[in-house]
Amino acid sequence: MIRKFITFAVDKSILNHIFFILMLIMALFAYKSIPKELFPPSTLDKIIVSGGYPGTSGDILDKMAVKPIEEDLKSVDNISDMTSVIRNGQFSITLDLKEGANLQLVLNDVKDVISNAKKDLPSDMNEPIAKSIVQQFPLLLVAVSGDVSKEKLLAAAQKLKSRLSNFKDLGTIDIRGDADYEVKISLNSAKIEALGLNRSQIYSAITTLSSIFPAGTIKSAGQKIYISTINGEKKTSKLENTLINIAGKQIRLKDIATVSYGLSTSNEISTFNGKENISLNITKLKTGNALELSKKIKALLKDFSKEYKDISFDVYTDTTIWIKNRINLVTSNIFFGLILVFISIFLSVNWKISTVVALGIPTSFFIGLIVANELGYSLNMLSMLGALLALGMLVDEAIVVAENIYRHLEMGKSPRDAAIDGATEMFPAVLTATATTIFAFLPLLIMSCKIGVFIKILPVMISVLLLSSLFEAFYFLPLHAKEFFSIKSKKSRSHELAPH
Repeated sequence: MIRKFITFAVDKSILNHIFFILMLIMALFAYKSIPKELFPPSTLDKIIVSGGYPGTSGDILDKMAVKPIEEDLKSVDNISDMTSVIRNGQFSITLDLKEGANLQLVLNDVKDVISNAKKDLPSDMNEPIAKSIVQQFPLLLVAVSGDVSKEKLLAAAQKLKSRLSNFKDLGTIDIRGDADYEVKISLNSAKIEALGLNRSQIYSAITTLSSIFPAGTIKSAGQKIYISTINGEKKTSKLENTLINIAGKQIRLKDIATVSYGLSTSNEISTFNGKENISLNITKLKTGNALELSKKIKALLKDFSKEYKDISFDVYTDTTIWIKNRINLVTSNIFFGLILVFISIFLSVNWKISTVVALGIPTSFFIGLIVANELGYSLNMLSMLGALLALGMLVDEAIVVAENIYRHLEMGKSPRDAAIDGATEMFPAVLTATATTIFAFLPLLIMSCKIGVFIKILPVMISVLLLSSLFEAFYFLPLHAKEFFSIKSKKSRSHELAPH
């Protein structure tokens, strides 16, 4: 069977060369399209349940939704730890799974629990979402700043986020430094004293206005009262005419205070060049090409800078710079290793064999790049490290096959017969050696712990490159050896037949 395969590769030289050129073109496209990043995103043994109810304070949301959901989640098997984070209007529950647990089965159980718990939640509250956590790294941090109001900065940031959400391979886009809208009530001390009221009575009265400020957060500071609300009334004219009952008296709010509506002070402060700003934290999906996405985002920022003359859009953290530097570092190490390998080959074996072997190493890398891209893997520090580890192994197969072909040629066989016989003879030994090397790395692939999930790209990349080298050694190399040795053989025969 293998003899027929090698004979086909040697005899169908035109088809072989066309396939070789096609492979080079595919490798070029694969390099352009394959995602490039620092480390591969990996699915961790974690599930996150996220949800929210706009306008609710943290303590109300905890009683209303988080605690009931936590109680129901205790019935799910294979959950080791449960961590909840609650902010005004939103919450998240992170579930750590026990080692060896089936992530998909546990996720299905969690979704069933959430679906059953919805009947106990407010009718207008969206059902919480449960999903597995994918480890991702930030792509860009963009600062939106300028000598304009915070409302304008926030509007520009939200518009930018909306435009970025149309990009195919972007992940989460978080706005930092934003704020909820709130009602600010500025009390008039003179009017309050004239009516014989005090601020504590007014504060108590306002807390009863749940029909206007549903589930809002109310706090007082000096002469002002702040009410954070999203679901409530936003027109200050209607709020000012609201009747409140203070010490048995019906008083309109405008008679004792001034009401305004606007952004609250953010719980998270973001600054750029000493100025308070709003920033966007942009991540990418597993399939995204960080370098290409960075170019597209920067082009979009230029368009936004033209649209908003008084607002600047600056990238102040760009992980693609780190990606380029790290990949260039590993790439230079690979090239340096290739040079050392080539030198050692030329010094230790026949220079004809060395040339044939030298052609096979980049060919194996090209095939490996195509396969890795088709399998959905990325070009990152770990995959490049796998390529670096496999570099020395790739030469072994080619040297053994090329050396045996040359031995058959010295036995007096034609270049064609030497290529076919020499390669066929070495196939069982080379296949066994490749298989044992791949099997040696398999334990890394089947590790079930968190680090095993993260580093599984190492054995995958090494295996892909070794199999690529195996294919090259028995498809491309025999033809290269036949053609190269044929040219040298003809020169030798011509020299021998020349008259002396």
